[in-house]
Amino acid sequence: MGWKTPKFEYVNGYKVVETDEPTFKVYDGDRQLGDDFPYSGEAIAYAKSLPKREQSMAEAGNQSMMGRHHS
Repeated sequence: MGWKTPKFEYVNGYKVVETDEPTFKVYDGDRQLGDDFPYSGEAIAYAKSLPKREQSMAEAGNQSMMGRHHS
């Protein structure tokens, strides 16, 4: 089993990360919010349901690594 770099994107100012399982997690900084989600759409919907969070300049520069864009 090889090491895989997690893919992530920012939604509503929160970081949505895809891990190996695949599992999707929502983070506010280093703190995970909510449960582990089996589908990206569920994690994105959860992030959109949270109060909008301002992104830092570094986060804005790394807007999407998943190759999917959600507004």
